[in-house]
Amino acid sequence: MNPTVIAEPFKWLGETVGFWIQTSVLTVSAIAAVWVIRASKTQEKRRATIDLIMHQKRDANLVVARKSIMAMHESGEKNFSRFLSTPTSAEYVNILLVLNAHEFVSSGIREGAFDEYTYKRLRYFNLVLEWNALSAFVQEFQKLKGSNTLFQDFAWLGRRWVNKPLKADSKHKTPN
Repeated sequence: MNPTVIAEPFKWLGETVGFWIQTSVLTVSAIAAVWVIRASKTQEKRRATIDLIMHQKRDANLVVARKSIMAMHESGEKNFSRFLSTPTSAEYVNILLVLNAHEFVSSGIREGAFDEYTYKRLRYFNLVLEWNALSAFVQEFQKLKGSNTLFQDFAWLGRRWVNKPLKADSKHKTPN
């Protein structure tokens, strides 16, 4: 009688080929899942940014306030902080409306809720122009209220974009 010989399965690093195939498939699946989640997060941030811009363009009060500030700035008004003494004036109300809108967006960008690249491509010129017009007002407002945290995120973003201007390009590319 011949005893039956059972062949040992092929092993690599002490494990069967089936184990390594299964492990490889699971690893590739996990990497793909992480990539999909990251891509989805980026897309959601861009969508939120576009929605925000569209909402701001439809906000009649904000549109009027921005036009008022730009008209004052273009007429040569250099001292927006003079409106701090008249908090009931239309100019003061318009300035705060615009500052609050910028602070909201800047905080969202700083915390990662909005996509800075998309926002910068769409709103760079206006934000920098309004920062240049209102930066002295922000500094005086902070002194008056005794708080450096007031409009700190808008100041952060305004300075950031002044120091790193939007560059003209000939190719459409995304940062990711």
